[in-house]
Amino acid sequence: MPTATERTSFTKDVQGRYLCNNLAEVDAWKTAGGRPFDFIIVGGGTFGSAIAEHLWFRQKQAGGGLRTLVVEAGLFSIPEHVQNTGIQGFADPASPFFLNENAPQPEPARNEVWGLPWKSTIPFKGLAYTVGGRSLYWGGWSPRLLDEEMATWPAVTVVALNSRYFDESSRQIGVDEANDFISGELQNGLRRQLFDNLTSVPDVFPLGALPASPLLKPGSDPAKLLGLTSTGGLSQTDLLNMLKLEAPLAVQARPPHAGFFPLNKFSVVPLLMKAARTAAGTSNGNDAIKEFMILPDTHVLSLRTLPTANGTWRVTGIDTSQGPIDLAPGGTVVIALGTIENARLALASFDGTGLPTLPLLGKNLTAHLRSNLVIRVPRSAISGLSSAVNELQTAALFVKGRATRSNGDLIGRFHLQISASGGGNTVGGEDELFRKVPDIDFYDQLRTSNDTHIAIAIRGLGEMEPADPTNLGAHPSRVDLSSRTDEYGVRRASVVLTPTQRDEDLWNAMDAAMQKVAAIFANAQPMQVLQSNRDGLGTTHHEAGGLWMGNDPTTSVSDGEGRFHHTENLYAVGPALFPSIGSPNPMLTGIALSRRTGDLIMTPPPFAADAGFETLFDGLSLGDWTMSTISNQPGRDDPGAFRVRRGVLEGRAGTDLGLLWLKRPTPTRYILRLLWMMTASDDNSGVFIGFPDPRLEGYDNTAYVGVNFGFEIQIDELARPANAPIHSTGAVYSFKGPTDGPVVVHPVGEWNEYEITVDGADIRVALNGQMVNLFHFTGDPQSPRRGLPSTAQDPRFIGLQTHTGGVFYRNIQWKAL
Repeated sequence: MPTATERTSFTKDVQGRYLCNNLAEVDAWKTAGGRPFDFIIVGGGTFGSAIAEHLWFRQKQAGGGLRTLVVEAGLFSIPEHVQNTGIQGFADPASPFFLNENAPQPEPARNEVWGLPWKSTIPFKGLAYTVGGRSLYWGGWSPRLLDEEMATWPAVTVVALNSRYFDESSRQIGVDEANDFISGELQNGLRRQLFDNLTSVPDVFPLGALPASPLLKPGSDPAKLLGLTSTGGLSQTDLLNMLKLEAPLAVQARPPHAGFFPLNKFSVVPLLMKAARTAAGTSNGNDAIKEFMILPDTHVLSLRTLPTANGTWRVTGIDTSQGPIDLAPGGTVVIALGTIENARLALASFDGTGLPTLPLLGKNLTAHLRSNLVIRVPRSAISGLSSAVNELQTAALFVKGRATRSNGDLIGRFHLQISASGGGNTVGGEDELFRKVPDIDFYDQLRTSNDTHIAIAIRGLGEMEPADPTNLGAHPSRVDLSSRTDEYGVRRASVVLTPTQRDEDLWNAMDAAMQKVAAIFANAQPMQVLQSNRDGLGTTHHEAGGLWMGNDPTTSVSDGEGRFHHTENLYAVGPALFPSIGSPNPMLTGIALSRRTGDLIMTPPPFAADAGFETLFDGLSLGDWTMSTISNQPGRDDPGAFRVRRGVLEGRAGTDLGLLWLKRPTPTRYILRLLWMMTASDDNSGVFIGFPDPRLEGYDNTAYVGVNFGFEIQIDELARPANAPIHSTGAVYSFKGPTDGPVVVHPVGEWNEYEITVDGADIRVALNGQMVNLFHFTGDPQSPRRGLPSTAQDPRFIGLQTHTGGVFYRNIQWKAL
């Protein structure tokens, strides 16, 4: 970390210096013997930061050595959620605005970090250009999507969310505990009054029809979770249903573990700080090998893409406002710029490429319909409040709704977020909710207040109608490329976001439900309406859907893992992936999907062999594979190694030849299929066949058993040592060159396929579907046991060589003939 911590007029930027890196540090690998980044995350906001930290953590578990780079257009500003910092007035813009293309670009930031990069038909509040993005500002409400809200999502994704990742996300953001942050007299009174009268509210879900509260753990007592000392005549079923009214707030006021501090309100910057500082420690200050870096103040202009031989595309790096950044072979790029900018970057990067999904990019844009109703009612309107309690602290409740037409047809889903507090405030619970108490005097003032009225804020959020994927042209909301360019010469996004008639109908139904809930709380007593309005569609920060997931690449942009269809290594995270938005805030689901995508990148599903073939390497573990050994060779005693990560055997050369061999004997006659990838142009490796058990031949370096008793199908584009065909890729090394067909080797970073047929003395080698070597073995006087068939008495084996560089292997399988 050579750049010194910088000073401003007011601060010493310790946190920014210890968190972030500059371009010289990012590029240090080029001159100091390191390697490019294995994961490039485009965007250091909420979901980019979440998957970046998760990938870093998972690669550490897998042995380390993989490098993650987060590229963020903004600077570091604050270290955690703004409501944890106590900085008053540091919020998102009060009013939405339009991009002013006639002003010098970029326009000055609003509220320190907010800007709007796209053209649009309605005003937006824009993006938070800062490390951590909008996670520093979000509201904290985190309900889960219902299964019916995910009816059009890939089924395997829904199962994964429900069985694991919703729970993980809940723990990550701090929404897994009841009464952790909200409890007390007002909470209990409002909740009971709403529970007793909920059936009178139109279009709300019957509580019994909703899934069990995620707060309910095995063996837990619902009355205790509700903070009740008495059940008040409620049955166990009533208590379980009442628990479904608890507000799912992402605030953790109690430590999650002994010796830990509470997380308070969630944001992603602490995750980044943990990863960056741990990586700095393990690298001993060597930026060339540092496993986690954040590059701020850098705009990504485009993805660098190449078509592959099998008709897909792969990303090889990114072009930025500071210059190009390379991606390591076998690496992954994740775009995480927010829904609208994700679509723009994808459109700009693949423009003119012929990517089959190009016409779909940016379509299916949705957001949330949002309404607000704030009322004040007398304290006496809420039944059961104790007169002994003066200050009525803060309450928060949640109601789920589904609006239907008179014939039963679905209009859409919505939910109500209800917050309340006593005293003279005029904004409901938001006056005290999430506030960090700055001093004991303010706390004493609250504690000694005498609340005669209660302010209640009801916010409704409804889902916008998603597009019909078979008729995208009928959906009015979308992201396209504008003909106008930004300050970097890149085309801007042009955004249309407008409600359909169905959206308007849902909005009306949601507003009617809000009015009825307000009447329940007023309880026939005077009710003062302090606020009643609908928010603009560009104010919610909940845009979704432009890169939606699906199983069918003709009707969706990405698959159920978040990977773009027709690409090898490009993923997206965040609500851009949502086929439908549902009513919940996208934070919990977005974090859940980010964690799942990170897991699938690091540990893809196990490889399943082709029909008739047997899996030899499943991508998850070494299984029956073992490394050769070296003895009696001081200074040349490292055979290298293969590590299992990302579904791949990653080779590493040692100080002498090495061989990873399969302890399972080969069939007598068989076909061996596998994929291999060069990570550098001078890589040298090979696939060995037909050798005996290396442990039984008395060699100091047992890898040479493969050399002296078997055959090597070579991988070496330099054909060392003499650039001879018998030493080149596709050769049966030292016996016959690949002279029986055109040799087409895919470039560094792209997978190649070998199909090797062993049939007695005949060996056939096909490379990328083309037969290149027809070899008939007639014997070797210097090694009479070479090339013998595999039998029970003299079993033969296969292996993968470590020689020079690091070749990757995967999808290894064979079939007996």
